Amino acid sequence: MNPPIFCLGQARETALYRAVEAYVLSLGDVTVKHDRTQTAFVRKVQFAWVSMPRRKADAGAVMLYIGLPGREDSPRILHAAEVAPGRWMHHLLLREENELDAQVQSWLEAAWALVGPGRRNK
Repeated sequence: MNPPIFCLGQARETALYRAVEAYVLSLGDVTVKHDRTQTAFVRKVQFAWVSMPRRKADAGAVMLYIGLPGREDSPRILHAAEVAPGRWMHHLLLREENELDAQVQSWLEAAWALVGPGRRNK
């Protein structure tokens, strides 16, 4: 698969993106939607996103955004906000592929399960 536009020419960021993408696609029933600045993972609706960090100090990393039904309290979460009743957006920075560990995978699985089966736009 081709990396998203925002990762072009960035070997480390591309590797991190591909690790996230491979895991999310392994959950099944997922569509990948690329745009210029981010990639969204969609089931019935979008449930996770990857983009480049805005701070230069975070170069070589990717931002992972995960939509969950409640707030997760973890030092790994940079920011969490309730974007709709019962829908929390969590922001975390991935610097190494091994940071896509069981905890992050469980959050991705919960987000995937939350949005339910089937795609709106086939």
